[in-house]
Amino acid sequence: MLTLRKHELKGHDVFEFMQGELLDDHWLDNSIYLTEEVLNETQLIEVFNNSTVNFNYYGPTVVNKETWECIKQEVLTSKSIKTQKLLLEIDTWANICFKNHYCFTICGI
Repeated sequence: MLTLRKHELKGHDVFEFMQGELLDDHWLDNSIYLTEEVLNETQLIEVFNNSTVNFNYYGPTVVNKETWECIKQEVLTSKSIKTQKLLLEIDTWANICFKNHYCFTICGI
């Protein structure tokens, strides 16, 4: 698995993908976490920069279902198996998220 759960974290230099909008709390149990290394190795950071409005590397970025679909389309053109595997892991989590929320938030490092 390229994504991590809270109990698997070894440090705090990670991106948190949380369900819904960022309110007061983060480091949530139902969030998924990605290391900076994984996001750079898979070039997902570049995809986020290209597909979202004002991607915030150090703060929150809200991703709605429409934007997520654009991100997925861009990643699906990638020839990297690792990038596509990461997309699948995030997408499985995102589909659960979108059942109860109109968005998810990526909290930067």
